[in-house]
Amino acid sequence: MIITLLSDFGYQDNFIAVAKGILLQQLPAARLIDLNHEVEPFHLLQCSYLLKSAYADFPGFTVHLSLFDILHTHPARLLITRMGDHFIICADNGLLPLSFGEKLGPVYSLPETAASYVEWLYLAAGFIKKLEVSAFSLEGLSEVTPKENPSGLKALIKGDALECQVIHIDRYENVVINITREQFDEQRKGRDFQISFARDSINKISERYSDVPEGEKLCLFNSAGYMEIAINHGQAASLLGLRLYRERQLVYQNIKIDFI
Repeated sequence: MIITLLSDFGYQDNFIAVAKGILLQQLPAARLIDLNHEVEPFHLLQCSYLLKSAYADFPGFTVHLSLFDILHTHPARLLITRMGDHFIICADNGLLPLSFGEKLGPVYSLPETAASYVEWLYLAAGFIKKLEVSAFSLEGLSEVTPKENPSGLKALIKGDALECQVIHIDRYENVVINITREQFDEQRKGRDFQISFARDSINKISERYSDVPEGEKLCLFNSAGYMEIAINHGQAASLLGLRLYRERQLVYQNIKIDFI
């Protein structure tokens, strides 16, 4: 069995090691794969992007375990859903509705709850073991309605424009925003457009970074299908003054797409 792990723990503490130790007690033959542990603390939108853009690339019947914001509610619930042949397990913190929207199928919850991070991990490990033994059956679980994410986390439609937010900045400082190619094309309807941000703008979609000379800015849709603002062989986030969205930031920063 493959189990991926996603969290905002970072590597300064031993939380990831504790999680792996508890999982291996119940599932000694499991292959544990780190999806990402450098999610910005409590940044639901970034966590959602990293989960949504990676889970389907794993073999069928992979279990994706999110350790993000486990104690969002107290006591903490453990939620399970199935996306195709993949199983997503997380806390009731808004991650599932935000990540999968209308594609989200039934969501189930264990009857037990947890008062601590470690208790929740033991619940998760025990459930995953039962899931493997039952040939991945979810029968007998209670269906629940998961906590919804705030509407402000979605790109906003304002007339002939979209207001988007930065949801991820990668190692190369390429900037990912919360609009997919499908959503962009649906709103564009063949029209010209201008993407405005900080001190600059772009009015063309590139297919690859090398479409522009080194040091020039560009906009493309990345391998996960999300719009990305980049600089060919440069650091877009720093040079263009773009930062990860934070709900309570003092300076409101958005990226506006006007359809002309």
